[in-house]
Amino acid sequence: MLNRRLIRIKVLQGVYAYYQSENKNLRESILFIEKSIKGIEKTFIDLIQFVFELSHFAEIKHNKTEKYLKTNNELPSKIKLLSENSFLNFLNTNNKIKEILKKPSYNWSRDDDFLLLIFKKITEEEWFKNFEEKYTKNFETDRNIILELYRFLILKSEDFNSKLEDITIQWQDEKVPLLNSIEKLINSAENNSGKLEIPLISKNLDEDIDFARKLFELTIKNAVKFEKMIAQQTPDWDTERITRMDIYIMGMALNEFTSFENIPVKVTINEYLELAKIYSTPQSSKFVNGVLDKLLNILKKEGMIIKKGRGLLEN
Repeated sequence: MLNRRLIRIKVLQGVYAYYQSENKNLRESILFIEKSIKGIEKTFIDLIQFVFELSHFAEIKHNKTEKYLKTNNELPSKIKLLSENSFLNFLNTNNKIKEILKKPSYNWSRDDDFLLLIFKKITEEEWFKNFEEKYTKNFETDRNIILELYRFLILKSEDFNSKLEDITIQWQDEKVPLLNSIEKLINSAENNSGKLEIPLISKNLDEDIDFARKLFELTIKNAVKFEKMIAQQTPDWDTERITRMDIYIMGMALNEFTSFENIPVKVTINEYLELAKIYSTPQSSKFVNGVLDKLLNILKKEGMIIKKGRGLLEN
């Protein structure tokens, strides 16, 4: 399954968009969420494809543009770190990677200006210069170069992040989970055995979409009922003073409490506190925690929370 937090984020975005829309169309909102979830795999492919195009650009196009002079048929070291990278060659000959790269992705090869920009930025970085100065060609070193390259691109490069935001509006929410998947792929590689584990973006896409659809539909369906419960536990707060995002977050959590019997209560609370920290005000997580704690006790007493398995009801 996809990282459930990422799915919850996409549902929260769907809920927010639904209430912001003048034409509140449930079906269109569900299709938006489904499309967003399915788009994660394409972004993963975009990231895999990028390093190959950057390597090709460095060796062929950039080398010709800069008119580097070869000495003893040798490319400049900063190009060789990518163009003659044994880990990239390992990936390029892997059948699973070949299958992935057959799927549609962003056509980086048509974006020479961007590839040039990124290549120049990379070669100015200290981590890259350190590899260049102390380079000893072996599989492990080449693997670490690509690992650091991805970490730089995804976590630090404003240019790369801006580009990915243009390609997918969901990038900022997806980038850390996608980096985790890239790191797992890279770290799983074994040169001698040829082993490579490609993390599935979703082991069961239908199940992930069903979870998202159900959570969204219940959040909309039960909105009035749960908002009244929230208001009863916040008598000192006018509901207009509570941010709508806090209400959406608590509504989703309450639906998980009451309608998802296999999700532990503690997991639900922790997940929505994290969403409150990310998407609402600085004080929201404490506020949401206090309200959910009160409502959880009420729902337990009323027998509205049924969980399967030991410990799922504990918080």
